[in-house]
Amino acid sequence: MSEPDKNDFDRIKLPPAPVPDNKCLHPIFGTYCRTETYSVTDSDKSTSQVHCEAFMDDPVAKTWTVSRVVRLPERSLSINPYKRKYATHVHKVKSKVSFKEAVTELSEFEAKCKAKPTAFSAIFPDAPAMEFSHFKAFAEREGYVFDSQRVPHARPDAQALPPGFSFSQDDIDSADKNLARPANEFDNGGPASKAPNTHFLLDHFTRAANDSDYTASMNSLRVLNILDRLVDQVEQVQNKLNEYCTKYHELGHGGLISDAENILVQAEASVKQMKAYGVDTTNFESFVLQCRISCYVLHAEGLYGLMHQGKGDFDANEALFKSRVNQALEAYKKIDGSESGLKTLQNMIVQMPEPKVPDTIGAFVTRYRQLRKDYTHPKPGQAAKDKPPGPKP
Repeated sequence: MSEPDKNDFDRIKLPPAPVPDNKCLHPIFGTYCRTETYSVTDSDKSTSQVHCEAFMDDPVAKTWTVSRVVRLPERSLSINPYKRKYATHVHKVKSKVSFKEAVTELSEFEAKCKAKPTAFSAIFPDAPAMEFSHFKAFAEREGYVFDSQRVPHARPDAQALPPGFSFSQDDIDSADKNLARPANEFDNGGPASKAPNTHFLLDHFTRAANDSDYTASMNSLRVLNILDRLVDQVEQVQNKLNEYCTKYHELGHGGLISDAENILVQAEASVKQMKAYGVDTTNFESFVLQCRISCYVLHAEGLYGLMHQGKGDFDANEALFKSRVNQALEAYKKIDGSESGLKTLQNMIVQMPEPKVPDTIGAFVTRYRQLRKDYTHPKPGQAAKDKPPGPKP
């Protein structure tokens, strides 16, 4: 059979390209990115600097603000450039927009600057040196790919490209290289998406640690210490639950569930301490409650498995099983009191083949550990001075 030539492919009638959706993948690795900085020589021969930046302005609604930052030389009689003083002006471009819209704004700004190299000259650090603080690498890490027109598009899957667009091989290679979003996070419903937004707080702590306000700085450090302790407690709960799921069929390991519940009491106290410092702990309270519900559900699933296998005292296990199911339902009502939600939870307990710790708990701990490492040892281009203003805890 002969190889098909180009004309054979040209004769194939392709279906019309689908209308692209406006899908937005909410970032799970950070809350701030920016463009390169460009030097501009004004008519009076003075040189100013300009860049655009975007930062998350609402961790619940997951919206972003875009600002244009201009650094202008102040009027001075000194002709020594090293003694010249500069004033920084920040202009809000957009606020309460999606991450995709914010990155599109940054991309358009940088494209306009690059289109006029005689007027706008990029200065160090350039995009490669900025690493993930540059908007393109930042967005690619989160699951975006830029088309030939420099427009960002959310990938439908870690292995797929959005249909209906043209992509250069360089942009595809760059997106594949920087992609770090887990495969189960492309619907905004994965474990990391369900965990409290700790990187929003860490970004604020980075700024507060360099703040001249002693009280604000110390309060932020106290909250950071409490947050460290909370994550340690959640990790201990995860370990206890994992151990129970491994050993439940051996009998006599229900105490591991009790240990996890006792640690959650300490976690609840940590969240209350954070709240006392003005932190919005709504999502943390919900997360700890869901950890507690997980204790009830996993224990109920383990007991059901033992009864199904004919192990242990059936009557005692049945009574404890019913008690755990009732505890799970009562706690779940605080999250979803609908009849369908409660029925789904109840059915899940008897349908699971064996107890398994929810991935969200581990994702919360793992992601925080990485964010904490980046906070303690920031990479080039991630200095606190480049961070935007944020909410005070």
